[in-house]
Amino acid sequence: MIKVKNLVFDYMTKRALHGLSFEIEKGSIVALIGPNGAGKTTLMRCLAGLVKPFSGEIFINDINVPEDSRNAHRHISYLSDVFGLYDNLTARQCLRYAALAFDIPTAEIDGRIAETAEMLNLTEHLDTYAGNLSRGLRQRLAIALGIIHKPEFIILDEPASGLDPEARLELSKLFVALKEKGHTLLISSHILAELEDYATAVIVLNAGRIVKYEKFDGSAVNVRQDARINIAVRVKGSTEQLIQFLEEDNSTGEVSSDGTYVRACVFGQENELAALLRRLIAAEIKVIEFKIEKNSLKTAYFETLKEGE
Repeated sequence: MIKVKNLVFDYMTKRALHGLSFEIEKGSIVALIGPNGAGKTTLMRCLAGLVKPFSGEIFINDINVPEDSRNAHRHISYLSDVFGLYDNLTARQCLRYAALAFDIPTAEIDGRIAETAEMLNLTEHLDTYAGNLSRGLRQRLAIALGIIHKPEFIILDEPASGLDPEARLELSKLFVALKEKGHTLLISSHILAELEDYATAVIVLNAGRIVKYEKFDGSAVNVRQDARINIAVRVKGSTEQLIQFLEEDNSTGEVSSDGTYVRACVFGQENELAALLRRLIAAEIKVIEFKIEKNSLKTAYFETLKEGE
């Protein structure tokens, strides 16, 4: 569990982070998105223990990151958007160096290298010089260097930047595999469509403030009073009665139809969905299908920024 409370970070001429508070559950993949200058990289560097905030708390389990960053680094991996490799060393030598730096016992290093290389599909490239690897393989090696000590919390800043579509797909699969092994990931990216494929929650940051923190199951982590759930309803026969009902119902809005499904947003939490369905049945509307529709992350992102203007 990662807990952040009242986090403030100042540069000399401006405040970059304004009292952020949030929690990240173990084993989740949280997408961190926002416009340039929103404070994403600053937040990540604070979480990684690379810079000390002006005030506030960051805990990874029971470790106070700002006050005990050396100990925290044993539990954290951070890959910035710009990373360097030792091009004159082989991938195996790079991994051995990282293992030694993390004080992995010598007797365990070869096994740890083999395990990490297999996880990142680097086994056949272990004896290739880092400088001769493709962009995608270099990215994988950089991630391998950061997880060879089996950190609980992995922070990745624009990891898919500059990769071709095939390499980005492989990277997405890797993130899911890391999650399934119990790692917690925080990933910043501008490729919103791909974040939807693997992220379990999203933090939208704008001007150093969290404007939205929401799980992708539709439940708002920051307990927004104006929570919205998108639904699609299919009925037997004409949709006219259903459309009229939803347009007049106080709990729904933005009603539309494509001829098969009638879509609307429901204002409230899941209990409001159950109440709405009961009202539809009481009104003798012949409901065949009633489902929640997942919001497009791209749509949600721009709607959230617009709300904050």
